[in-house]
Amino acid sequence: MREKLTKVWKEYFTEWREKVEWPAFPQLFSTTVTVLVGSLLIAIVIGLIDLIFSTIMRGVYSLF
Repeated sequence: MREKLTKVWKEYFTEWREKVEWPAFPQLFSTTVTVLVGSLLIAIVIGLIDLIFSTIMRGVYSLF
């Protein structure tokens, strides 16, 4: 059992080091900026929707 587990881990690390293609820094930076900008835009949209619905609900509750 131990040999089998050791073999699996060795194969895992070999594949991780030799077969995985890691992105270059410019591609990594570009992708990171894209994700951050997208996340910020989604947060703004959700915040605006929340603001609109809370304003509507305050108006509805003030009627009663």
